[in-house]
Amino acid sequence: MVERFCVLYLDHRAEPPAKRLSISYDSVEMALSAARALTVLSGEPLQIRGSDGTVIEQRDLQAAIRSL
Repeated sequence: MVERFCVLYLDHRAEPPAKRLSISYDSVEMALSAARALTVLSGEPLQIRGSDGTVIEQRDLQAAIRSL
């Protein structure tokens, strides 16, 4: 089974802000790129979740985004 990743983020465009899941991505690198794009589009990435149970928490996610 192939692992897929999605981004849990807080959508600040919604009133009130709402938690949402992105589409799924084939790699963690693609999910990181999506999380970076979400920060530009009024979203706040909270986690990256993998289909096998992998979770990258917000603190680690923010550090990874800054290093891109």
